[in-house]
Amino acid sequence: MLPKPLQKRPVIIYAHGWHGTLINDGDDLREMAEMGLAVVDIDYDQTNEAAFDFEFQAVRNFVLNQSWADTNATAWVGGSMGANHILQYAFSHPDQQPRLAVLFSGAGTPLPTVAGREKTAFLLIHGDEDDFFPVGQTEELASFLRTNAVPVELRILRGLPHSLKPERAIVFRAIGEYCRTHLVGKLEGYRSMAQWEAHGLGLGWYWLPAGAWAAIGYACRQRRKTSVLGKFAYQRHEIALRCLATILAVWAAAETALHVITPMLPVNDATLAISRRILVGQKNLASFEFLTKQSIWRGQKLKVLLDQAQLADYNRGLVDWRVSDPVYRDYVLTPEATFSNAGASAPSGPDSRRALWEEFYPRIRHESSPAEVAKIVVRHLRERITIAACDDLPHEVPDIWLEQITDEKGFHAIYVAALRAIGLPARLNTDGDAEFYDGNEWQSAPLPAIISW
Repeated sequence: MLPKPLQKRPVIIYAHGWHGTLINDGDDLREMAEMGLAVVDIDYDQTNEAAFDFEFQAVRNFVLNQSWADTNATAWVGGSMGANHILQYAFSHPDQQPRLAVLFSGAGTPLPTVAGREKTAFLLIHGDEDDFFPVGQTEELASFLRTNAVPVELRILRGLPHSLKPERAIVFRAIGEYCRTHLVGKLEGYRSMAQWEAHGLGLGWYWLPAGAWAAIGYACRQRRKTSVLGKFAYQRHEIALRCLATILAVWAAAETALHVITPMLPVNDATLAISRRILVGQKNLASFEFLTKQSIWRGQKLKVLLDQAQLADYNRGLVDWRVSDPVYRDYVLTPEATFSNAGASAPSGPDSRRALWEEFYPRIRHESSPAEVAKIVVRHLRERITIAACDDLPHEVPDIWLEQITDEKGFHAIYVAALRAIGLPARLNTDGDAEFYDGNEWQSAPLPAIISW
């Protein structure tokens, strides 16, 4: 997987575990590649351990000859059996060692032979509920490497099995972040997939040639018919029908303009009056009136305000979190992460509700427990967004969603925004951390399995 644009990139060579296949590794590879890294997968012979060295060396030689590969910034990542193979290969070929090796869910046995000229730093990852390779074996490997002066970091993930599910995608994103930091030296500067998609050409540009061809063809046909049609005069009933059709067309155009153009205008007294009379349904009127009293809408497009009221009320009809009207108005209907009960604040993003709802609602629509919903939301949010400690990171919710990177404060802000988007009351506490309402009381929202490495 090669990120855009095609240029020299740090490289990860990945070896999956037992029963893994190249075809099924796509999600794992994407999580790492989204950090601006070129990721190469190897589908090796899992039944012939002796063949791994030959196969892995062939892939390594292939990568070294590619124009997009930064050969001075290479990492090897292996999982389970792939981790064991990479460990043995690295120490049996010290002249080929990369700058970084990341091994997860592997046994680390037998312990390798250290030659004393190792240049690789190791990151070892293991779930403490791994019943295939006990976590103690990885701890023994970490101790062995430290004893032999090999740089190593050990990360024990609480409550995760051998497969690392359900946090597997988060683990791979964290691996990508770790590799980028180690190989490039910083997390800043990468461009998210969402940014590429946002700046891509719209579908209309690809329709232009077909539309132009159709228009030219139609014009040519009409030109041929002109001489024939000019010989016949319209009768009275035809004239009446054409006048009626013209009136109806003007009426339809006016109605369409009212519903399409008006929402694109800024919020002011005139557009609000039109909305109350025509655009807002009776069932959404109470929510609309509540939102219009907030000053944040001035300068926003009317469409954002209408969308906020209509989508929030629509979602309330889909899910029932036992939310009273005051709680609903203050912590669901109110724009994302604007104010908490205790005065802590975060930048608002009133135009991000629909994007967040479309992303998260399909994942939680069958859930009935607010606590489980919060876990699903924070897991998927962390799979998409990097938490870093850098300068000039975005803090507005729409910017965070677009750039897919922020700090812990920004993450809690978009966390609250996502929970509100799916109808779960949420707020920031006095420390700026996310909380949700379970129908009886406010609780601290669960944190992602990995904040940052």
